[in-house]
Amino acid sequence: MNEKKRPVLSISMLVSNNRRDTIEKCMESLVPLREAVPSELIIVDTGCTDGSVDIARKYADKVIEFTWCNDFSAARNAGLRECTGEWFLYLDDDEWFEDVTELIAFFRGEERKRMDTLWYLQRNYDNFEGTSYVDTYVGRVARLTPETRFCGKIHEWLEPLPERVKKTNAYVHHYGYVYKSEEDRQKHLKRNLTLEEEAVKENPADIRMCCQLVQEYRAARRFEDAEALCKTTLSNTKYEITNSFVQYLLLVLPKIYVEQRMYEKALEEFEHLERKCKLLHQTKLGLCYEKAMTYGYMKKEEDTVKGFLRYLTEYYVLPKAGDPVEHPVMDFAQYQSELFFHKAVEYAVANMICGEVYGYGEEVYARMNWEKTEKPKEMLAGLIRCYEETGNAALLTKHLPIVLQMNELEQHVYASLHSLYVKLEGEKQDKLLADLEPLNLRTGNLAFFHLLYTEKKGITTDSDVNDYYEKSDRKYDAEVVALFFGNAERFPKLLDSTPLELFTEAVSVLLAGKNRPEIEKLWQELSGLEVCYPEEKKSFFYYASMVIAEKRPVLATEQRSVAEQGGEAEQRGEAEQEINVEQEKTGNDAAAGAEVSYSIASLLQDYIEAAKRYAEGLYRPELLNAAGVTALPANLRFVYIMEQAMEYEEDFKRWGDAVKRAAKEYPAMLPVVKALLAERKQKSREGEQAVRTHASTANTAKKELLALAEQLKAMVRAQLAEGKTEEARAILSELAVMLPEDEEVKELLKSINN
Repeated sequence: MNEKKRPVLSISMLVSNNRRDTIEKCMESLVPLREAVPSELIIVDTGCTDGSVDIARKYADKVIEFTWCNDFSAARNAGLRECTGEWFLYLDDDEWFEDVTELIAFFRGEERKRMDTLWYLQRNYDNFEGTSYVDTYVGRVARLTPETRFCGKIHEWLEPLPERVKKTNAYVHHYGYVYKSEEDRQKHLKRNLTLEEEAVKENPADIRMCCQLVQEYRAARRFEDAEALCKTTLSNTKYEITNSFVQYLLLVLPKIYVEQRMYEKALEEFEHLERKCKLLHQTKLGLCYEKAMTYGYMKKEEDTVKGFLRYLTEYYVLPKAGDPVEHPVMDFAQYQSELFFHKAVEYAVANMICGEVYGYGEEVYARMNWEKTEKPKEMLAGLIRCYEETGNAALLTKHLPIVLQMNELEQHVYASLHSLYVKLEGEKQDKLLADLEPLNLRTGNLAFFHLLYTEKKGITTDSDVNDYYEKSDRKYDAEVVALFFGNAERFPKLLDSTPLELFTEAVSVLLAGKNRPEIEKLWQELSGLEVCYPEEKKSFFYYASMVIAEKRPVLATEQRSVAEQGGEAEQRGEAEQEINVEQEKTGNDAAAGAEVSYSIASLLQDYIEAAKRYAEGLYRPELLNAAGVTALPANLRFVYIMEQAMEYEEDFKRWGDAVKRAAKEYPAMLPVVKALLAERKQKSREGEQAVRTHASTANTAKKELLALAEQLKAMVRAQLAEGKTEEARAILSELAVMLPEDEEVKELLKSINN
């Protein structure tokens, strides 16, 4: 043959029945490769009767017929003998390439002259939907030499084994291990087991076929047979320990224990391998990965994370000169795939969160490839959680700029950060904003977080506000209105374009999470804010006043309940001093140090007045009384019935009935009403006690007065006996005023006057 006309690549394929649904996909996936690289396609017809070979024939350069004899190597070699190319590629009729770009680059470049084989990935699916799969490298492309041949009756392979390997990320879709029924799976399993057991019986020293049979025993869940064959083969093999197939058996033994949930025994075997054996790179990868998985099954999350970190570190270790050549052995080669690398990161994150060992966050996420992970949303949630628990700003600054470039994650970033901001409090909120600020991202909803940062620092500019309104999706408008509530310069401008629906949401945001001192401070400031509302927006002000006024008795009731549950009298006093302390801290001169009424009744009165003012601007006057409130919202019905109840204050029964009726209209205020009733009863008890105390004091005073009178009368009698009439008359005159009904005093005065 003329060397110049020799094709660069020969492709060979076996075609069998039941492949009509995949054969054309397979053929079409090869078209770009064949158009770019001088090539030939040889089809081996193994007895096809369903028309699959006719589809393949349209693409093939040659079709040869082969009488099937239960020997895959014989069939493959029949096609191989017809190949004339410099390189050889074989694949099955139930798999097809996703993209052949890397293969084209290899065959058109100089690198093919320096290599002996090319590995690509076989993506083995677990279901027909294609949602679950495993990637493993296969060595199905080799330099074609006179010695090249297939070996093995089943799971055939090429020999001689190559020395110089080129790995690519090209992959084929393969559904060969997905079955339409359990019956089909068992049938396929039985066929393979029969051929493999025959092959091992014929040649027990064939380590590669022994590996295949171990794999098949595992698939059939014949774990004892798998373990026995594994140990027997290792004991009898003539190969060095660095042989790829020997290492496969060394690693698969602890995996057999794991599959039987014998986790402690598996760990012992893993640790023995680490200590005693010289391991190939792919064996180290498999050991680290499977050991980490074993810790995961045992719920030892921190050990799992550390195990996957070892795997991720080992993944990038390059082979050294003189290291033994590694060959892809079934699922043994999967640990070198990017898919397993990304799975290791995902498992590490999941176990880190589950085990609450967040300190590994930065190290784990340093391995994250956001564009290739299959669970970007879960990984983002893990990143935010790690930041929340550790406060490590590097988690945000290193990863968010990358994540925000991914359109499908952008909104999740904003939502996650917003949820975290709402969840955090005080200094932690401030730290989040400060940690986001160096990213200098002003687009999208990050403009909102920048606005929060500048407002807390008191450095907000018009540009900051404009960035939010022009660049964000305006999702947080309510928060922005709440943020500037009370800002006499900016609030009126925002208010001008704020509808009532948004304003009511903003008030809810404003009050969310605020404690009683903060609400009281806001209440004290309200009167000064009224000027921010133009006449057409006065109803907004009245609405805010009503909602804040309602919050006051609610929080006072909650605070009082906590104090009473504490069982200590001073607890209430301490709770009631919080407002004054908070006012002094904030420097509110109008309120600081002033006596604040904590009466539920007075707080309710403030609420009634604020709510009436709001209602009067919206509803017809005839509705605004206890009799006509049926058409009003529940809170306003409550208010007007409560106002009527106040008129019955002297009649406890009527008052109590009206108050209870009000509570039924607006159940949200039921705790407040109960507190009001308790307060009224307490005042009644205090009044009764005061009366009793007064009566007791009066009785004591009377007794003391009578005792004094007796002493004075004795003195008068003594003076009369001595003839001191005038002195006696003076004392008796005083006694007559003190004791006007005393008969003895009257008789003594009469005797003196006569």
